[in-house]
Amino acid sequence: MCATWSVWVWPAPTAARPVPRATVAKGHDSLQLLSQSTWVGPGRSVFQLDLAVTASDPANETLAVDVYPLLTTRSQFQQELAGTFPAPGYQGAPVPLADLPRGPDGGAELDLPVNSPAGGLSLGTTGVYPVQAFLQKQGLTEGKPLTTFLVYAANGAKSFNEHLGVSLVVPIAAKVPVSRTGAIGKVPAAAASVLQADIAQLAAHKAAVTVQGSASTLEAMEESGSATKAAVSQLRAAVVRNGDELLPTTTLPVDIGSLMSSGLQDELSKQLASGDATVTALLGAPPSPNTWALSGEVDQAALGALSSMGVTQVAVPESALSPLPSEYQRLTFAQPTKLEAGGSQLLVFGADSELASRIAEASSGRQSVLLANQVLAELAMIDLEAPNDPRGVVMLPPAGTTIDPTFLSVLLAGLEGNPLLRAVTLQQAFGSVPVATTGTRPLVRQVVGTPSTRPLAGASQLGAAQVAVSDAAEVFGNGSTFVTGLQERLLVSTSSVWSGRQRSRIIAGVGRSAEAELHKVHLPSSTSITLTSRRGRLPLTVISGAGMVAHVRLVLSSEELSFLGGSFPAGSCTAFNPGSEECDLHLVHASTTFEVPVTVRTPGAFQLSLEIETPSGSFVAGGSDTIRSTAVSGVGLLLMVGAALFLVVWWVRNARHGRRSRRLVPRPVESVEDGRLPV
Repeated sequence: MCATWSVWVWPAPTAARPVPRATVAKGHDSLQLLSQSTWVGPGRSVFQLDLAVTASDPANETLAVDVYPLLTTRSQFQQELAGTFPAPGYQGAPVPLADLPRGPDGGAELDLPVNSPAGGLSLGTTGVYPVQAFLQKQGLTEGKPLTTFLVYAANGAKSFNEHLGVSLVVPIAAKVPVSRTGAIGKVPAAAASVLQADIAQLAAHKAAVTVQGSASTLEAMEESGSATKAAVSQLRAAVVRNGDELLPTTTLPVDIGSLMSSGLQDELSKQLASGDATVTALLGAPPSPNTWALSGEVDQAALGALSSMGVTQVAVPESALSPLPSEYQRLTFAQPTKLEAGGSQLLVFGADSELASRIAEASSGRQSVLLANQVLAELAMIDLEAPNDPRGVVMLPPAGTTIDPTFLSVLLAGLEGNPLLRAVTLQQAFGSVPVATTGTRPLVRQVVGTPSTRPLAGASQLGAAQVAVSDAAEVFGNGSTFVTGLQERLLVSTSSVWSGRQRSRIIAGVGRSAEAELHKVHLPSSTSITLTSRRGRLPLTVISGAGMVAHVRLVLSSEELSFLGGSFPAGSCTAFNPGSEECDLHLVHASTTFEVPVTVRTPGAFQLSLEIETPSGSFVAGGSDTIRSTAVSGVGLLLMVGAALFLVVWWVRNARHGRRSRRLVPRPVESVEDGRLPV
């Protein structure tokens, strides 16, 4: 830029028809940017501004524009953005509000000629130039000036060896209602409207972005109505056409650190698998398996867990990382580094905090066009700090922020064909920008300010509930509607949307449901079974009130029986030792009766123990029957016959001996003394 120049505000050229005049609203003095030239040059061009003007005294106020000298550092950019300008500024001629022509977006149009033979701005150096527009009345500024930036690209700008890679992460997420069974409700109308508008902008522009889509939000949009469903289809087409990157997602929002503190890495893996499957089905492309973005709190436990699941590169807020060495603090740091996490190392990009704050500010919907153009100018400023070095910047919205659609539209349009910037995905940023080094070694950073992660509240019964559901899956089938419903409820319970009390209730309910259904498989009341021969069949019955096919194992044991095994329509039995047998049963009906062949070892009455188990051996139900055996064994029969013969022989011998003994004894002499017969 030349040392001095004059600035003219050119009204629209005179035409045969009257030039439409801009509408000036009556009220508090203010300016709002409706549109502007993202960049100008090389050579002769026009920098256009379209402003919505509100004035307290439109008839007596003017609009003026000042252009300031070329910026040389980003810190200088931020100072002037905050209102600290060098003095003096280069002033343009004020234009009465009544003379302002209407611009393409309905506001007041200001055209600033660049390198025109007729005058105006004379620019020859690629760079960023601050611009201030403000209202005046009688030479005094009215209201707050509007600060934007003119980006000029000279002839050599496009021939720079490298252009700054800009990786924008676009969240497609909203708070959607979730039932305790995992049913997803509708996206709130206000959130749905913003998401639809964001998706429309992604579809309208070809600049590559990284989409951080929430599985639950996308699922809710698919089910919430025709408009949101059409938006999902539109996003699918945009992702496929633009080659946008999809980031991994969980089924529902989770606190990774709390899951890890509770030893629930398997639950995180399940959440990820389910979430990624949902996104793949809805958007037609799988999420990146090794790239992640954390916009909220960052802790070592979470990063270690992600690393163990195959994540190798991650974007986090710059504020979450340890300070940089002094050698890297002169310019904007725009490279990945190594990051220590859980005993391993990841690649990390620290997302620019200043740019993130502007995204958050724009989400209010005020001055979103201005903020987007300020961001584009700031990105150009970062590029021009080291225009021939491969560098990259990650723009990661703060947690819970949805990008304003107007801001997104201006930003994406400004990235398309930009002579200083190139839109890239996170994956491309990691692949195209070299890792920063200190000496000959990669620069390694750590996570700072790690929050104290607490175990997942209300999850103390999760292990027991998981065991009960696992048992139910063995008995009723892992793919049964009942079991998949329980599994879904357990998965839902690990989400961060619940309080500890709510989570505890969900988990306890799942455990009760699983156990109640398992207990519907049981034995009838104890009975008495009589066997009249050594070999016989035990009639047994198993009851199932579950209303679905059940696969169980029945274990029989008795020391007085030998089990012979066999098969029948409901299953088969196998003896595994002389006094025990296992029966593998498929219960189709409410009552299943079958017969088990046995051999009685000992006659009499004894107990038969019965236990119903899952196929892997977990106890389900138990009982016992009384067995009465009237059968006599061969040995017993021989003993009885021998005893009978012994008794017969004994009786005969005793009878004969008795008679012989009586013959040897003389008869007693009869006595008549005292008139009595002898005794």
